[in-house]
Amino acid sequence: MSQAEISDPPVQSPAREPKPPKTPARRARGGNRVGGNLVNLVMILLIGYLVLVPLVILVYSSFKASTTQLPFQVPGFSLDNFARVFESSQFVSVSLNTVLYVVGSLVIALVLSTGLAYLMERTDIPGRRFLSPMALSPMAVPVTVMAIAWALVANPVNGPLAVLLRETFGLHIDIYSLPGMILVMGIFGVPSMYLMIAPAFARLNPELEEAAATVGAPLRRRLRLIVFPLIMPAVSAAAMLFVVVALEGFAIPAILGLPKQIFVFSSQIQYYVEPPTGLPNYGQASTYGVLLLAVSLVMLMVYRRRTRDVHRFRVVVGKAYRPSRASLGRWRIPIFIVVCAYLFLGIGLPILTLLWTSLSPFVRPIGWSGFPSLTLANFGRVFAEPDIGQTLLNTAVVVLVTATAATAISTWIAVAASRRQFPGSKFLFELTSLVFGIPSVVLGFAILFLYVFVPVPPIYDTVWIIVVALVARYLPRGSRMVQTALLQLDDGLVESARVTGARPVTVTRRVLLPLLRPALRKCWLWVFAQALGELPIALVLTSSDNRTLVVQLWDTFTSSGDYPTASALAIIILAISSVAVWLVNRDGAVEEA
Repeated sequence: MSQAEISDPPVQSPAREPKPPKTPARRARGGNRVGGNLVNLVMILLIGYLVLVPLVILVYSSFKASTTQLPFQVPGFSLDNFARVFESSQFVSVSLNTVLYVVGSLVIALVLSTGLAYLMERTDIPGRRFLSPMALSPMAVPVTVMAIAWALVANPVNGPLAVLLRETFGLHIDIYSLPGMILVMGIFGVPSMYLMIAPAFARLNPELEEAAATVGAPLRRRLRLIVFPLIMPAVSAAAMLFVVVALEGFAIPAILGLPKQIFVFSSQIQYYVEPPTGLPNYGQASTYGVLLLAVSLVMLMVYRRRTRDVHRFRVVVGKAYRPSRASLGRWRIPIFIVVCAYLFLGIGLPILTLLWTSLSPFVRPIGWSGFPSLTLANFGRVFAEPDIGQTLLNTAVVVLVTATAATAISTWIAVAASRRQFPGSKFLFELTSLVFGIPSVVLGFAILFLYVFVPVPPIYDTVWIIVVALVARYLPRGSRMVQTALLQLDDGLVESARVTGARPVTVTRRVLLPLLRPALRKCWLWVFAQALGELPIALVLTSSDNRTLVVQLWDTFTSSGDYPTASALAIIILAISSVAVWLVNRDGAVEEA
């Protein structure tokens, strides 16, 4: 055997192993990534369409010198609309009315909400478990229903409150006036301001007040120098948001102001779009809308600025914090009686009058002599209307689809922003806050112009145009409700599921959505209750084919003058809204807010 035969065989270089084919799992992950990017793109376009396009259409129409023509039928751009608005004497009176209305209602709401918050959170007033929910009860009353209730309880002819004040104190009041509008808006704004101010009182460290009390500072001085400066961020933030709500509010100025031709910005816009006689003036309506939008956005900027440095006012630190309540002493019972009187006169009596009128054959004061003639005939007339079936169906479609779509889109916005799913997701979340500054009548007006100009999809004169407007309106609040719940979830729960190989769809369906279910449920019910009583958008976009219950209520009360039937319809809307709000509050949504 030769040496060559017994030597080691030559070492061969190993052949390069072929790349394994893509597994189904890899292809699935790639498909999921492409699908996720496609969903993100579609949602970005949808949100931009809902938020930005109406704003562009509104601003565009304000620079068109149109009167009875649609803005898109006028060539070129012009400042004629702004010149006509600023030069008219009506602009001065409308601006003055708006300022008085907003400032006056703000003062009433601020005094009542701050006083109630302090009494409920910082004192030993009796009956807090009863008084606090009663103070928040107007949240269950749609603003249109509240305005009609006050029109019945305080009208100068036979309103129970007007009769009581006239016979007892010799005071003559007329709810169909600017002071009447201010009073009703102030009372209606108390719950939302209370919810923002009460937590500030609850978190206030009592040791600061006790230290001042030990050196002899009286209660009034302690409130002025210690308590109120520390809660000022919450108070100012609540005030700014209230100003935006009061500016955009339409139902109260329309129901209580239009009978005597008392206009504010929101009712003036509606008057230009749908005048009782003559042709609409779209140019001046859009100009008033732009002015109102600008004021609302300024208020929102002030609000963001006031809440930016809120950490400077934190006084609850460490374990030394111990909440305590100030003793009212001999004033406990008198203050309790005063609060009960406010709750009865401001909230209970208007709703009681509404119920009484709905059961009466004609409008009359509440009295024992009227009990034998109480009847359900007014409710029978409501359901005997020839188009009531279609109206109920339209209302059901609007509120159910709006609540579902707004909750779904709000959830996607909040999850994308909190998880930073794509570049610009946080900016997209902040973009929705622009809708906070769009009054509802202005938003409805912009949507109307959009679908007259671009009738794709063909949803003009259908319930779907109302759904589009309402979904856009409720996106900011809904996304922030979901984001609040997301902030309470540990990222480790989602990461643990991803480590095990679960796909993003599975993680969302099996982990994230079950954890968010309480917040999603509350968001859905809140949007449901709000959409049920939303009058300005429905009124601007209504037609014979898409009427809803709140529009029928408006027509029955303002056009027909059938107050008993209108009261019965208002009670039906109130009952549905109250059930929805009760379901929201049942799991402690008030404390979270």
